[in-house]
Amino acid sequence: MISHPKDQITTIQSALIVTNVIIATGIITLPRAVAKEVGTPDGWISVILGGLMALFFGWVVGKVSQRFPGQSFYQYSQEVAGKFLGRVHGLLLIVFLIVSAGYQARIMGEVIRMYLLDTTPLEVIIISFMCVGVYLTKAGINPIGRISELFFLVIIVLLLFLIIFSFRNFELDNLRPVLGEGFLPVWKGINATALSYGGFELMLALVFFMKEPQKAARSIMAGITIVIPFYTLVVILAIGTLTLEEVKTLTWPMMSVAKAIELPGGFFERFEALFVVLWVMAMYTSFVPFHYTACLGLGQFFKKDHHIFALGLLPLIYMVALYPENLNSVFKLGEYLGYSYLLLGAVMPLYFWMIAKIRRKGID
Repeated sequence: MISHPKDQITTIQSALIVTNVIIATGIITLPRAVAKEVGTPDGWISVILGGLMALFFGWVVGKVSQRFPGQSFYQYSQEVAGKFLGRVHGLLLIVFLIVSAGYQARIMGEVIRMYLLDTTPLEVIIISFMCVGVYLTKAGINPIGRISELFFLVIIVLLLFLIIFSFRNFELDNLRPVLGEGFLPVWKGINATALSYGGFELMLALVFFMKEPQKAARSIMAGITIVIPFYTLVVILAIGTLTLEEVKTLTWPMMSVAKAIELPGGFFERFEALFVVLWVMAMYTSFVPFHYTACLGLGQFFKKDHHIFALGLLPLIYMVALYPENLNSVFKLGEYLGYSYLLLGAVMPLYFWMIAKIRRKGID
């Protein structure tokens, strides 16, 4: 059970944690992934369909967690599948979370070095980011929920600002013809877009902290629903502003979109620098929940406080972050994590939910 009333989050906070975790990395990598996979300007349709798939699996995550109020996945997995298999699944989730945290730290470091601190060693950027992250991780779930609320408003205002001013360079013809090559390219792109919705699987563990766990499914779906229109607009904006062929070749398409913005009267130059700074806020509210959930799992396995593992995991996350030799290897790691998300965020909750219903475990 929760050891202190302060170790709780509201329904709104849980939804915003889901939104921030999903939107952080995907917002700068999704347009390129979709453009390469679909090969036509119809990638925005794939984004919507991928979002609908994520909504279904998010609902499943909420439903299976609602059956076990007061328990996290690390605990009820052993009740559903037996102690050994439950612990194996819990450890798989922890490994996934650690690798995901390392991947996010590396992506953040690469972007910061390219656009802001080009002479600063990558290692220094990553270590600084992780040290700030561990401060919030040790504070617990309630501060994480509150800072997610605070940063969400800033992130959304920034995205709206980016979208509005980027339409000065937008060409609708770049999105035509719609379904010019049929539905098959759109179908192929669903896989790439579905991978970008990963992150809500954290709620397998974090529903444990909700004040109203019976609203878990509704909260997760609300968090995903917020992301869908923004992801769709981001892809439309990138292709409409830069053209499909250019988006395919750019490493960070949305940074190029931000760089092209020119405010009237030269009021503000280098908008991409401001975009990067505020994007780091989004990465922060994504990295910390992954780190925290991994620490929580280890703490519940060994019956220790999660603070013990907050610092202990940093060297491991650091090694994961620096393991890829170059950007191509980083993107390849991201693909592997995407497929792992399909297993841990879609398949695993589904069969745990089915087994729980068959064995009549938890609350119906």
